[in-house]
Amino acid sequence: MRDSDPRREPSTRSLGDEPVVVAARRTPIGTAGHAFKGVTVDRLAAPVIAAVARELAGRRVDDVVLGNCMGPGGNIARVSALAAGLGHEVPGLTVDRQCGSGLAAILVAGQAVRAGEMDLVIAGGAESASTAPLRTHRGATEPYPRAPFAPHGHPDPDMGPAAEALAAARGVSRARQDAYACRSHARALAAREAG
Repeated sequence: MRDSDPRREPSTRSLGDEPVVVAARRTPIGTAGHAFKGVTVDRLAAPVIAAVARELAGRRVDDVVLGNCMGPGGNIARVSALAAGLGHEVPGLTVDRQCGSGLAAILVAGQAVRAGEMDLVIAGGAESASTAPLRTHRGATEPYPRAPFAPHGHPDPDMGPAAEALAAARGVSRARQDAYACRSHARALAAREAG
């Protein structure tokens, strides 16, 4: 977010033309088929978007950008924004970059702010593995093992196995990931306390 509009009260220090995170929230995390098995992706995202919008104290949201790769189709960001009560004037963009969809959504939002096209964008990622549709051919009863558009000779693993293979290939252990997450949360808390 860029604090370029003098009529707006900044909710964080301005860092020039660089986008700044002014609020951060997340959905609860669960295992597919358990506590949140009946909650669709838009219903997971909407309360988080609404909480962020409340924290922004009435500031105008220019767009909502969400990453999602397993959803039912359609514009999940737009449906989630409407369910969050942002109103019909706030558009939405859904990004599918498979395992990197949430990060890609944040990058798209940051680029729009950096380019001066938008001042405030809510961005992130949302998935509901429990309610995501299965990959099947029309009329088939079993999911297909690889996408029909995947080129011959190229693997088409699911997200979990792909992430595990990449972590193993790059030497990223669970302990290293946990340490990174802990450091990231500590930095976020310190930044919030510093204003």
